[in-house]
Amino acid sequence: MTANKHAWSDRKSFHNFTLPGEIARRSTIANSLGMGVFRLRITFHGATRRVTGSAHLLEVGSRRILLDCGLFDSDKNEVDGPNRSLTFDPRELDAVVVSHAHSDHIGRLPLLTRQGYRGPIFVTHATGDILSVMLRDSARIKREDARNASLLDPYAEPVEPLFDMYDVECVIDALVRRPYQEPIQILDDVTLTYHNAGHILGSAIVQLDVSESGGAPRRFVFTGDLGRRDMGLLPDPEIVRDIDFLVSESTYGGRTLVGYDTLLKQLSAIVARAIRLKGKIVIPAFSLGRTQRMVYCLQELFDVYKVRPIPVYVDSPLAYRLTEIHRAHKEAYTPAARRLMENDEAYFGSKYVEYCMSWDDSRRLNHLPGPMAIIASSGMCDAGRIRHHLRHVVEDPDNAIVIVSYQAEGTLGRKIAEGAEQLRILDQDLDLNAAVYVLDGFSGHADKDDLAWWYEQTGGGYDRAFIVHGEPESMEALAPVLQSHSKNPVVVPELLSTYEL
Repeated sequence: MTANKHAWSDRKSFHNFTLPGEIARRSTIANSLGMGVFRLRITFHGATRRVTGSAHLLEVGSRRILLDCGLFDSDKNEVDGPNRSLTFDPRELDAVVVSHAHSDHIGRLPLLTRQGYRGPIFVTHATGDILSVMLRDSARIKREDARNASLLDPYAEPVEPLFDMYDVECVIDALVRRPYQEPIQILDDVTLTYHNAGHILGSAIVQLDVSESGGAPRRFVFTGDLGRRDMGLLPDPEIVRDIDFLVSESTYGGRTLVGYDTLLKQLSAIVARAIRLKGKIVIPAFSLGRTQRMVYCLQELFDVYKVRPIPVYVDSPLAYRLTEIHRAHKEAYTPAARRLMENDEAYFGSKYVEYCMSWDDSRRLNHLPGPMAIIASSGMCDAGRIRHHLRHVVEDPDNAIVIVSYQAEGTLGRKIAEGAEQLRILDQDLDLNAAVYVLDGFSGHADKDDLAWWYEQTGGGYDRAFIVHGEPESMEALAPVLQSHSKNPVVVPELLSTYEL
């Protein structure tokens, strides 16, 4: 393999690189020796040394397969921002393979159809259902954001929405839904198999088996986002063996998170505190995945561990629609989770859980006495209904804020998690007096130990391995763990770097 960017071997070599001119020279030599006739190469168009913007272009000979096409975490109205343009030509793609339906993996799919892509988009069945809801909601929000930006500054150049509903419908029409563990030939030389990643409902590890002319098949695997082990609701990530080339996420590659039993004890103590103080518990949570997990965990505390129940309000119309999809895929959960929810006669709901649909329902919560728990989006506290709940609870020490999601740098959620003394919420400066609990073990992402376990179970022996989807310190911490399973130096790619496999 040749690489035009960073290859990791130890901490000191983390920033070494090969010059592009050397790449051209080596490629010329390889071709002159009759090597590389069947070209297999990858270019990283996102999620490099950052968590968002997942998009990886795999070239098999003259065919092009895009793995994910997600949003970057940047200003949605920024004219020259990374979300506004694609760094490849969608018309040259032959197939798109989606790992799961979080926005940092699907959020730019409508740009593909807007700019001329007319091929298939492969998804799991549940991901197809979720994606349809998520992208339609995203198109609505983008239209409103563009309108609001124009109202704030009527003399500025009008802001064009990133995409519209027609673009989304074109994406939905292109979906090809596939079950787990059932191979399908997506190109003449490429077979796709999905494996359950255990991250969120419908999440998948992507396996691509490439048949070289006259040679043995080569196996390329993209982890997508791997889930944690033994987390109660979803099964553990499935194991894929005989991997030649691996692209691995690394969101929590530098962390060891607490186990599920400990998390339930911590959450139980927070509920007991709210009962004692008659306080409110506010839980910022992503509408997809984390909201359903937190409802299930509270359901488990009340029904299995006999914790005194308190009212639980889920304040997100989007979360309600996504929960309906979760209820339609009962086969996706562990046997223990299915037994619990069936005994309660409600999947992700019970007599203690109420879903708030209207703004009036949402505002009413601010005038109700505690104890209660409010689960609302957005998960990083930078948008949505969570902000007005935070504004009402943040200065009262009897209340609690429970952080259960990844918080990107610069977000309101990150400031809360780090214990800032003062917060600016909805144009108000407020003191942070409420108790703050960071239970990031509820994350849907595998931690360092989970990733090490998965690499070990696959059997290792990868020809090449790449680390994406993480902050630099997480990638650097994970690199030596992955290195023990790779024959060649682990690569931490830069944006737009290309590697011959």
